[in-house]
Amino acid sequence: MKKQKHDGGFVAMSVGAGLLIVLVMASLAARYMGDYLKSREWQVVAMQTNRFTQAVSSYVGKFYPTVLASATTTTPAVVTTQMLKNTGLLPASFSETNSYGQQYQAMIVRNQQNQELLQGMVVSRGGHAMPFKALSQISKDITAGFGGYVEDGQTAVGAMRSWRIALSSYGTSTGRGHLAVMLSTDDLSGAREDGDRLYRFQVNGRPDLNKMHTAIDMGGNNLNSVGTVTASNVAGQNGNFGVSLVSNGPITAGGDIRSTGGWIVTRSGKGWMDETHGGGLYMSDNDWLRILNNKGFYTGGEIRGGKIRADGDVSAGGILTLDKINVAGTACPVNGAISRDTAGATLSCQSGIWKNVGDGDIQVVSVTAEAWRFPSATAWCPVGKKVTGGGANCFTPGGSIWLVHSAPAGDNGWVATCDTTKERNASIIVHALCF
Repeated sequence: MKKQKHDGGFVAMSVGAGLLIVLVMASLAARYMGDYLKSREWQVVAMQTNRFTQAVSSYVGKFYPTVLASATTTTPAVVTTQMLKNTGLLPASFSETNSYGQQYQAMIVRNQQNQELLQGMVVSRGGHAMPFKALSQISKDITAGFGGYVEDGQTAVGAMRSWRIALSSYGTSTGRGHLAVMLSTDDLSGAREDGDRLYRFQVNGRPDLNKMHTAIDMGGNNLNSVGTVTASNVAGQNGNFGVSLVSNGPITAGGDIRSTGGWIVTRSGKGWMDETHGGGLYMSDNDWLRILNNKGFYTGGEIRGGKIRADGDVSAGGILTLDKINVAGTACPVNGAISRDTAGATLSCQSGIWKNVGDGDIQVVSVTAEAWRFPSATAWCPVGKKVTGGGANCFTPGGSIWLVHSAPAGDNGWVATCDTTKERNASIIVHALCF
């Protein structure tokens, strides 16, 4: 006979206990989240109160004589949010109320002991009363002036009960559950100094104290030991830089740019360019200095180099002078090369040997042709000889004629062509210098 188990009740009790724990934890979490959100809200209220109080201090500092004239020891000059917006001390978007619907006002009165000084009290009005926990927390987070709250509707009490003063001293009152911020004579006198003085040192939370609102005239004196100068425009007679000058844009000079001890250095294939004519010098590889836009290179002086090579024709307006002297019958480097001996006689490199031009190896072959306007002919060297040079003469019975083409035809001939301005027959004589 089987025994019947009786553990179903324990399972139900375990499940019930688990659900109870979950409910307790959920309740605690909800309470914690609610407290956290309230704390964040109170921080925002404190920041809003700070901003309003700072603006009031700036307002009093800026209009100190006006406020002093309108205030007595018992009748305050009232500063509202709209007044601070109208003077630009608060942005137009600044809310007129905090999250409890309370509006801020500042009451400024003369000091009882020294009536040429001002003191003030910022209070919140209307809206909903704040709980004591909120008042206590917000008053401790207020950093502009001395934060506090209104406990009984008649008395302002400082955070942590650090001070206590009757609101009637400032000619005002408000309901309990509202905020209060005391502005001492030192606060407002300091604000007065802020209006006409540029601070030499940084003041935490007050960057406006280190800001100029107009031009500074140094009267010809210097600014020494300056770190970084940030400006939209810099105008001056002279500029001396001990290390370097860096610009992320173009530099325009109305006069010369001189380097007294260094190079004019460019990068990325750039160099010098004449903007008017489009020419200049640059390098686009490690070997060649190039002329920008394939402009010509012109000088009335001398051009020197290890080698001079022309990919096209070479034309000389004067004589061709050969400084190198070689000896006929000795070895030569390249067939077709031209040199001279000590007497000035022309040498030609033939089959690896320097030979005198005119020793029987040279031969001039001439060919004549006639044609309508464009006469052309080719003079061929005899078999076994190579062409080393050539030329042509053009003739016409009327008008002008000129040589338009004159070049080797392979390695044993010379071809040339003429053109004339008249529609008529013209003639050409082509010469080939053969070795």
